[in-house]
Amino acid sequence: MRKYPGIPELLEVYMQEQGSTERWVTVQELRDRFCLTRYQCNTVSGFLRRLEFGPFGQFPFIVAKITREDGENPSDPKKCRYLLKLRVQYALKREHVHGTQ
Repeated sequence: MRKYPGIPELLEVYMQEQGSTERWVTVQELRDRFCLTRYQCNTVSGFLRRLEFGPFGQFPFIVAKITREDGENPSDPKKCRYLLKLRVQYALKREHVHGTQ
């Protein structure tokens, strides 16, 4: 967890606030919500890319898909959207805790 200090917790808070187990997110949304610096955004992006290849410790989410979108103007850089999704084992735990089968 040293490489991404505070990032997993930040993403968990964001997903809880959204009340969602699956959601498309952008680094810009996270930057706006948590007032992140450009350096922190690079770290968030790196963490999200890492999640595409598998789980990260006890972090309950994975990135199921990454898409690249063009900016509004041709000279704007492409932006990535990340499909953040609750891992199956955590979804099952959540259902069991809430009494649904």
